[in-house]
Amino acid sequence: MKYRLSDIHHFLETQGCPTITQAAQKLEISQPALSESLKRLESDLGATLFYRSRTGIQLTSSGRKFLKRAKKLMEAYSHLSIKEDIENSFADQTISIGCHPSVAQYSLPKALSALKKRAPDYRIELRHGLSRNIQSEIQRGNIDIGIVINPVKVPDIIISKLAKDNVCVWSKGKTEDCDTVICNLELFQTRSILKKWKNRPSKVILTESLELICQLVEERIGVGIIPERVVQNSAFSLQQLEGLPKYQDEICLVYRPEFGKATAEKLLIEALKSVF
Repeated sequence: MKYRLSDIHHFLETQGCPTITQAAQKLEISQPALSESLKRLESDLGATLFYRSRTGIQLTSSGRKFLKRAKKLMEAYSHLSIKEDIENSFADQTISIGCHPSVAQYSLPKALSALKKRAPDYRIELRHGLSRNIQSEIQRGNIDIGIVINPVKVPDIIISKLAKDNVCVWSKGKTEDCDTVICNLELFQTRSILKKWKNRPSKVILTESLELICQLVEERIGVGIIPERVVQNSAFSLQQLEGLPKYQDEICLVYRPEFGKATAEKLLIEALKSVF
């Protein structure tokens, strides 16, 4: 019979908490995901580990018996690995990071520089795309970790908030005669701003490149809808137009619950968080 180590780990962390909800918060996973993990373990064991009531949870006699065995098992498991050497923390492991190309430009250079100092043997694969696609690939297990803009809350992933950003309309100097807006309609933020923008310019230039939008605005081709952090990362002095619609983004770190246990994974999470 197969037992998942993650389920046993969840059991050990849960038994010390008064409720499933508090245990889930401690583990930084959703309550439904933790409940599913515990039920799976009980099914594998063929025994009930917890009494569940409205006031909380309590170990059954089978739960107390399994607790002793689980502690011995996890202690033995911890001795299987060689003592971790932080300078060789990746040990030929390659970790994939996903994010939008523009997000990568203002975050990854500093993050990887910080990672390189702590883990000289780091191995990273970069994957780029729209945030919604990056999140889907993380959920499928095809990408290890991602910096995702406005992630959708689902029970099978961890979402850690990093920072906020504002998507605004930017210009170069006066805009009285401007008849063109430059934007990326693939982004929900852009469509939201255009929908609320009364008397917006009649001409629209579409491009997927936020950096190109900055350049075109710099050349006074038109005004552009651009995230503030992208503008700040550019070499241009653009002006945010007041009184026009804007959209506030949440920048988040997204990964599956099983990620973040190994030293290399912990170091990468710390490096990505340090940027914000």
